[in-house]
Amino acid sequence: MPELPQGFRLLVVVTGLGRGGTERHLAAVLPALVARGAAVRVIALRKGGELADALRAGGVAVEEAGTRVGGALAVLRAALFWRPTVTHFFLPEAYLIGGVVTNITGGGKRVMSRRSLNAYQTAHPRAAERERALHARMDALVGNSAAICAELVAEGAPRGRVALLRNGIVIGAPAVPRAAVRESLGIGPDALVITCVANLIPYKGHAELIEAFGRARKQLPPGTTLVLAGRDEGMAVAITAQSEAQAFIDDVRILGERTDIAELLGASDMFVLASHEEGSPNAVIEAMGAGLPPIVTDVGGSPEAVGEAGVVVPARDAAALTEALVTLGSDAGLRARLGAAAAARARNEYGLAACVERYVALYAALIDGREAGAVLPAPV
Repeated sequence: MPELPQGFRLLVVVTGLGRGGTERHLAAVLPALVARGAAVRVIALRKGGELADALRAGGVAVEEAGTRVGGALAVLRAALFWRPTVTHFFLPEAYLIGGVVTNITGGGKRVMSRRSLNAYQTAHPRAAERERALHARMDALVGNSAAICAELVAEGAPRGRVALLRNGIVIGAPAVPRAAVRESLGIGPDALVITCVANLIPYKGHAELIEAFGRARKQLPPGTTLVLAGRDEGMAVAITAQSEAQAFIDDVRILGERTDIAELLGASDMFVLASHEEGSPNAVIEAMGAGLPPIVTDVGGSPEAVGEAGVVVPARDAAALTEALVTLGSDAGLRARLGAAAAARARNEYGLAACVERYVALYAALIDGREAGAVLPAPV
């Protein structure tokens, strides 16, 4: 089992520390690396991150710069005076700023992690060109799904430096009993609960989900409820209107951003994510870890995460999604079988301990002069 060398210093540059999937991933992984003997420092370009205190409590030094210029200066100081063994960039803005600064200053071995498909580059062609120019200067380029790794190679990243490092999640029992959570939401103890955890953004596919739920509900058990948890990015009004127009608003709970996701999953019976695009969605993996059978769309890393432990449908296809909701929602035995398979897959492929081991293996390989693809090969 690889170990980090004595005196190992990891500098992480990230756009912010809000409650997004990348930030929650770092909040779980970085304290675990501290426990393995690493000195870890995080520079966030933006201030006000909700997870900054959680990182500090885990022994991680955190600096929230507040501006791009401030972030660039913070990376400059850290590279010159703290002298990290490895500098790791998360999210495009942090990659562009940190990558350019460390081209000048150095920063030990340099790693970038991409955690979504590159559709965002369409709206930012100049930034995309700069990203691709940086790829050749990195010691490793990490994707959290095979689809992302393939895109990195297509963008010109050296194949041997591209590595697959899947997400890691903490799998634990909910702190609040299932019945109590349902009661707080006004849902009966025996109702079928279908949950989606995704910020209310158009590409997350809520419009198709609401349409499909409206079609499916008459074939589902009485009292079936759709629970939507996620930060409202301007779609809550449209979702409410769509539900009202189809006369089932009483069967939908729009909860907004929540910190009790484990409890919501524990109170649910199945999970659905109808995205038009994805990287490797933590929400799906967390739902699988909770033993929920998932329905996902055939985009990005979602099918890879689910494997044979769920149902995959085409994106933007409300009819196919309707059929999946009816099939899974009407068959308790199928839900139980897929839920057990999902829990086992999440534990074996996406557990936090295995993820941390992969980070250690990656960093140790780079320090030893080996390529990332030799220890964490990407299937591209």
